[in-house]
Amino acid sequence: MPPNVSTLYSDRRNLKESLHKADLLVCGVLIPGARTPKLVTREMLGLMMPGACIVDVSIDQGGCCETSRPTTHKEPTYVVDGVNHYCVTNMPGAVGRTSTFALTNATIPYICTLADKGWRAAVATDAGLRKGLNIAEGKLLNRAVAESHGLKLDVG
Repeated sequence: MPPNVSTLYSDRRNLKESLHKADLLVCGVLIPGARTPKLVTREMLGLMMPGACIVDVSIDQGGCCETSRPTTHKEPTYVVDGVNHYCVTNMPGAVGRTSTFALTNATIPYICTLADKGWRAAVATDAGLRKGLNIAEGKLLNRAVAESHGLKLDVG
């Protein structure tokens, strides 16, 4: 990264120490199957310079800023307390061909494993696939999905 770009672990302490000098905050928090924690409070916007921008990539899982709300490519931005927000759901949709190639390249090995072995043998031998198994044979197996939807986990 160039010297004027900083990447930090997303916690409130780091955010509070950095927001006063940030021109751009890109929020990319993901907890698979669960809502994103709200790491940036509305009060914290006051630490940012007027005209600064937040890009909340995690908006598809609820966003990690209290002031984030889903927008579209047609009306992508809005301002809260002088801070610009870009919270477009499905951001890759703006570059459909490129994002399709990226998704295909990332998923084709899993698809081939599933096709070659069948799902039971594939999840038994591939830790990545096993982590991605949310429901099997009518049983909810993913704790985060169960908690976010108030459902019973069924791993017994």
